[in-house]
Amino acid sequence: KGRKLSEKELGLDELVAELNQFEPRYRSVAFEGASMGVALNNSIETWKIYVKATEKHQTQVHIGLGWAIAEQELDLASTLSEIDPELQVKVLDGYGYWHGLFRRRLTIRTQQIPENITAAFQTGFDQGVGRAIWYATKGDVSKVVNIINHFSEYRRPNLWQGIGVASTYVGGCSYELITELKSAAEQFKLNLKIGRVAAENSKFKATS
Repeated sequence: KGRKLSEKELGLDELVAELNQFEPRYRSVAFEGASMGVALNNSIETWKIYVKATEKHQTQVHIGLGWAIAEQELDLASTLSEIDPELQVKVLDGYGYWHGLFRRRLTIRTQQIPENITAAFQTGFDQGVGRAIWYATKGDVSKVVNIINHFSEYRRPNLWQGIGVASTYVGGCSYELITELKSAAEQFKLNLKIGRVAAENSKFKATS
């Protein structure tokens, strides 16, 4: 819905006002979708103006930019150079998530890494791929483990961190499911926790 709103002939102030009408628990997702739409339909300079009006939703709007970069095949390194270094990982998360969803065979089934993903970019990219794995498996822990174990071991920490983000951000997970996840993560349990804490902080900031 956020992306559809961004496609209407609204000024940025009007768009933000409309997005703020969403229920708090859905608002950040709406800002994320609108972020993708603003980036796709306008210039990066317009997107930067939009970002200034979305202080509580910085994580989500930067993830939305990552979606747009992937969909429009923009120059990743060049676009990232215009983003706050501390938030570049969020853009890469969105970029990886998009690839996990829409190029699933290459990204998840055959574990390929795009040529433009350097070692410096891989943390965020793999976190996004991890989030995509959670949604693709619909939270089936045995399937999550099976998929992640096909990846090179050096990629698994960030994949598990993405699982932590996704399982927490969406919500609705039972205590039993979280316990099962912690057990399944084994040596990557800390990465799972880091992802969960990051998601909890993001949700708190967006609704406070």
